[in-house]
Amino acid sequence: MKENRYSRQVLLPEIGVKGQNAFGKSSAVVIGCGALGTHALSFLVRAGVGKVKVVDRDIVEESNLQRQTLFNEEDIGRAKAKVAEQRLRTVNSEIVIKGDVADLSYANIQGVVRGATVVLDATDNMDTRFLVNDACVKLGIPWIYAGAVGTTGMVMPIVSNGPCLRCVFPSPPQPGELPTCDTVGIVNTLPGLVASLEVTEAFKIMQGKEPIKELMFIDVWLGDLQRIKVKKNPECECCGKHDFEFLQARKKKLVVSLCGRNAVQIVPARPLKGDLDHLRKKLSRLGRTEKTDGLLRFRTKTTEITIFPDGRTIVGGTTDLAKAKTIFSKYVGD
Repeated sequence: MKENRYSRQVLLPEIGVKGQNAFGKSSAVVIGCGALGTHALSFLVRAGVGKVKVVDRDIVEESNLQRQTLFNEEDIGRAKAKVAEQRLRTVNSEIVIKGDVADLSYANIQGVVRGATVVLDATDNMDTRFLVNDACVKLGIPWIYAGAVGTTGMVMPIVSNGPCLRCVFPSPPQPGELPTCDTVGIVNTLPGLVASLEVTEAFKIMQGKEPIKELMFIDVWLGDLQRIKVKKNPECECCGKHDFEFLQARKKKLVVSLCGRNAVQIVPARPLKGDLDHLRKKLSRLGRTEKTDGLLRFRTKTTEITIFPDGRTIVGGTTDLAKAKTIFSKYVGD
């Protein structure tokens, strides 16, 4: 450990030499390399966490530059995880940094998180979060749920003796139910604040200290921070009954490329209930919408999707499954 690099952290009684050494021996996995992920990765790497891995399936787009701090204009079109890996190595050459360009699924999630001291959520969809929750609870790995959209964010550490994500959200939301950054926007100061809280809790875990066992709710516009007590549910399907249905692929999206068409079909794990009017209203601000024969069609200059009443969606203009899933998450949700 270079004495000068981390001297300001070592001065803190909350960290000190012992805590800094613990950071150096720790391994952090960041799921997602968007707004939350880029901020969290920067904090972890600059703090001297010994091994840092980021997993992301996406590429850099121009609209990312407003809030995703590791990317520049010349990175547009490149894989986020690889850009982050390269840039972070210029920040701290003393630690091990790895960027994985991968689409997380029930088949690879355990291998991705196994051996980590802590896993940090920086994804943008609940399907992945429920998958991470299953894997981390099963393997006994602490992880931190975090989300940011609009002007509000949430953070909750999940450890072995506390409530898990399904104690708070027993079931995932329906497709289109939750807002996304692409449908309601996001103020670029929010991710830094949420990531700061998330990584600080990760620092506690790395030192063997108790994190905050509450759901923290932040509204950056109003300057409001609330802490909500969450009780561990003994009947929780995941941490109570150890029924890892997402890890066992009993609840997952079905994603297939359509033969003879430049399109991908996505069947969500949970059928959409009700009509598509709420989704049409949300998407009408972002592009052209048309509802005919019970189907909702949405078009922008770069995207064309058709949504069926049960939530089944056809993403046009691509045969790339990962890209189609990203478009689905952006506009339809989980």
